[in-house]
Amino acid sequence: MTNYVHFTQSGNAGIIELDRPDALHALSIDMVMKMAESLLLWQKDNTVGHIIICSTGERAFCSGGDVREAVSYVKAAPEGLSAEPYFREEYNLDNIIATYSKPIISLVNGVVMGGGLGLCHNGTITIVSETIKCAMPETAIGLFPDVGASLFLRTPGIPVGLMLGMTGQIIGAGDALRWQIANNCVPFSQFRELKKKLCSSESHILALQNVIAEFEIPSPKAEFALKEELINTLFQGSVTQIIANVEAHLTISEVAKWHQALTTRCPASIYVIHRLLSQMSPSVSVTEALQMDFQLACNMMRRSDFSEGVRAVLIDKDNNPIWAPDKIESVTETDINSIFQFDSSLTLHKTQ
Repeated sequence: MTNYVHFTQSGNAGIIELDRPDALHALSIDMVMKMAESLLLWQKDNTVGHIIICSTGERAFCSGGDVREAVSYVKAAPEGLSAEPYFREEYNLDNIIATYSKPIISLVNGVVMGGGLGLCHNGTITIVSETIKCAMPETAIGLFPDVGASLFLRTPGIPVGLMLGMTGQIIGAGDALRWQIANNCVPFSQFRELKKKLCSSESHILALQNVIAEFEIPSPKAEFALKEELINTLFQGSVTQIIANVEAHLTISEVAKWHQALTTRCPASIYVIHRLLSQMSPSVSVTEALQMDFQLACNMMRRSDFSEGVRAVLIDKDNNPIWAPDKIESVTETDINSIFQFDSSLTLHKTQ
């Protein structure tokens, strides 16, 4: 099997380098399991004081989980929990990162979406370049914004979180920094030197932050944050109310794009993230949020939407998925309640 992730040690740092550029460093189950194993070993290694997660090339940090692989598990046994091991391992890795006893710093350039945000945001410090393309696009493939997004999409406020989660809007470094999805901005041209200095740094947070400060630049312009008042007005109320609000402002180009997303992406997925953010109390920890994500993912993979969304967007690329239900107004309370019907036997691994 091709080695898509490398593990090295330099100075005080353990380095995880994703190396699957042809797939924008999408995370296969093998990559995820190897990362979890190495992190647990380094946690007990006194010669490793902090962790750096990065990627090869210039196009991407990580485009997310390898959902094509997950779908292959689903197709092997569509009536059962065949993809359960895939989601279990992905969320287990995120939980290890979120509860890790040593600082984890991610160097993020280019595309960072879905599971890629799980890798970096659940760590200690997320450093982004000025050219990132950041999104939680899961509603386009019949899934939902997972990897703890029910927590971090709340940080900029529920309406902004709903806009990002329901529409899959891509944002840049400025908005990611303003909305606390990222912590610092460093030019990509400086990543190599920054990484070198981080490796030789002491491992306490202040020392690491002092190194980062040597390279940090002011935040780029926050394009969508300038529209927060509009977002706060439109993304209020029920799913149907939000769509009605958006339809009343279609002369604004960004709003027209949100309308396109809301009326073409998976209706059930849109309802799931809406309930997570606007109707449910926030989880008390990332671990609890990830456990809920695992339950939801296991329920959603039993539905046809996930396989159909991946087929339409990533495999056949016809961008013409046949959702079930196929319209927002056809989704019932019973449909969504069934997705939130949890099985207590489905749990993540312990991280220690």
